[in-house]
Amino acid sequence: MNTKYLVASHGHFASGIQSSINILTNQGDKLKVIDAYVDDSDYTQEIDEFVESIESDEYGVIFTDLYGGSVNQRVTSSVVSHQKQQHITIVTNANLSTVLTVMMMTETPTIEQVEKLLEETQVKVVPTQVESSDDEDFFD
Repeated sequence: MNTKYLVASHGHFASGIQSSINILTNQGDKLKVIDAYVDDSDYTQEIDEFVESIESDEYGVIFTDLYGGSVNQRVTSSVVSHQKQQHITIVTNANLSTVLTVMMMTETPTIEQVEKLLEETQVKVVPTQVESSDDEDFFD
């Protein structure tokens, strides 16, 4: 099954994700991006066009930057109003790791599979506190 991807965000977050995906995998062209609110254009039509483009034999994954934000609300509204819930998964609070991991899946990304992957791609704190008082032992 063909999978289509959209990243929709406030500002240039979406195109930044696309740029990073392209640098890391040379597959940035697989992402449709919408950078909302960077000019006076209406981004909602682009969301509707993407949602409408998902055929019955395709699957879509839409990544948004902020749960409950205006872009996420518009995406959710479009998916529901076009009755595409069975063919589109919305992933919000997305980051580069999330998008990269989902795009590298070898199977069509079901909601259950995406939820499992999201557990693995959670934001992590990198420990930098040295337990020893001797900073020279930090890399030993």
